[in-house]
Amino acid sequence: MPTTPVTSEPIPALAKSIHIKTFGCQMNVYDSNRMQSLLEKQGFRVEPELRRADVILINTCSIRDKAEHKVLSLLGQLKPLKDEFPQRVLGITGCVGQRMGRNLLQRVPHLDLVLGPDQVDQIGELVNQSLLKGKRTVASKLDESGRSYTQPAVIHRAKPAEFLTIMKGCDHFCTYCIVPFVRGREKSRTVAEIVDDVRRLVEHGTKEITFLGQNINTYGKGTGETLAQLIEASHEIEGLERIRYVTSHPRDLGMDLISQFGKLPKLLPALHLPFQSGSTAVLKRMSRLYTKEEYLAKVAALRAACPEIAISTDAIVGFPGETEAEFQETLELIRDVKFSGTFLFKYSPRPGTRAFALGDDVPALVKEERLKKLQDIAFDYIEEENNAQVGKIQKVLIESMDKKGLCYTGRSPHNKLVHVENAGHATLGKVIDVEITAGNVSALRGFYVGAPRVTTQAISVPRRASAAADQVSAPV
Repeated sequence: MPTTPVTSEPIPALAKSIHIKTFGCQMNVYDSNRMQSLLEKQGFRVEPELRRADVILINTCSIRDKAEHKVLSLLGQLKPLKDEFPQRVLGITGCVGQRMGRNLLQRVPHLDLVLGPDQVDQIGELVNQSLLKGKRTVASKLDESGRSYTQPAVIHRAKPAEFLTIMKGCDHFCTYCIVPFVRGREKSRTVAEIVDDVRRLVEHGTKEITFLGQNINTYGKGTGETLAQLIEASHEIEGLERIRYVTSHPRDLGMDLISQFGKLPKLLPALHLPFQSGSTAVLKRMSRLYTKEEYLAKVAALRAACPEIAISTDAIVGFPGETEAEFQETLELIRDVKFSGTFLFKYSPRPGTRAFALGDDVPALVKEERLKKLQDIAFDYIEEENNAQVGKIQKVLIESMDKKGLCYTGRSPHNKLVHVENAGHATLGKVIDVEITAGNVSALRGFYVGAPRVTTQAISVPRRASAAADQVSAPV
């Protein structure tokens, strides 16, 4: 099994500061955390203010055209910082770096470093080359050796809830998707290595693990193991209290995984299961490899195994050739399933995908109208579901202070964000009982049961904020 080298040479000059800005899915968040840990071990310090950092790394998403435009726009805005201090290192990592490679370095003269996802573990060496030698570098070659890989977690400090990548790449080649071209073919880590990572994270205080993979249901290619086996092995780890995983592909979600919900207490009752379109004809053009009826059968099986399961999803409107009748089928599926969370997007043509050759024949205004109709139905149900939690007790893992510094927040078993009015610092990293007192489409709010009810300043959350159509990407 090939091992990706992890550089550990110390920084020969004074410790430099780094700032990593992350776009995209949880896997990008995981990669950013890994790069930060590797660089901190070499003596770099984290600088919260981007403009004050000696090294600025932008970890990017390429899943949608709009995401790339955001990155290119940000690079333009950073040019004055480079002009002001030419020794500052500016780097692009992630999927945009993988897709554009040397072209990006040529297009942006003030850019120093471009690397893809498979070069994350070389970050220290590559940053040093730019800092000490002024070298402009491209490292974007995909790992094409074998079907397995090893990448032990770099644990500098652990949070109450952590992401952990267990596989990379995708073999499905959906016609609209750029992932196989920027993340490569599917490769898996071994159960033993992953379980060792989980144990070490738990020793550092982690209570919840979310396993990550672009098509996580097919985990085990190259190792002969399965995701169900990994879930069972992780379930036995003392001190681990919660397990989640994303992202599932409906075609590959088998009964071995479905039957674990409701049976394994640590496996939380929440699953992200993208359907993309409610029309079998559109699904065929997307090369999704399942029908609408097969998708609905998987949902029914999940709810039979675990009636309380919260199912979230992704959907795309305006795929090439989508008729009004086909769109109506998507609306019907949204009404029938009543998802607990949604990521809804307008189709975005991606050069290099098979769908790019189909053109983009659904007018922008029609896409906008369809997206709005889909949002109205989906968000109304989410808000209704969240409001129905008022008066109930939820077990919430307290993860951090909210962005405004007003109260502590965490997530319920159903992956709902919960603001806890009266939780103090002592609750950080603990699973506590919270009585829900309010809800909207974005979050729940409540009080720690048994503690004095000291109310903080109300947090204003726009009704449609958390599920807006211009999110960078879906979960993975």
